[in-house]
Amino acid sequence: MLNGNGSSDFLTRDACYKFCMTKIIEQWLLFKYVNGEFTPLSRPFKTKEQAEKARLKLSERERREVAVGVIRIEK
Repeated sequence: MLNGNGSSDFLTRDACYKFCMTKIIEQWLLFKYVNGEFTPLSRPFKTKEQAEKARLKLSERERREVAVGVIRIEK
């Protein structure tokens, strides 16, 4: 698309979209509540499936108390 002076303003809109938008990163982890306090039990995982797999490695008794949660980080 050409603007009034013959140059393309598509590049400026595209560049603004890429650089102006914030990126949100999701990290999954295992956690439980201890006395009403959020307590992380694992390092962050990149996918929910990885976190679920780590949760399944816990014993049945521990697994009842542990949940999978997500943290969203804005970069």
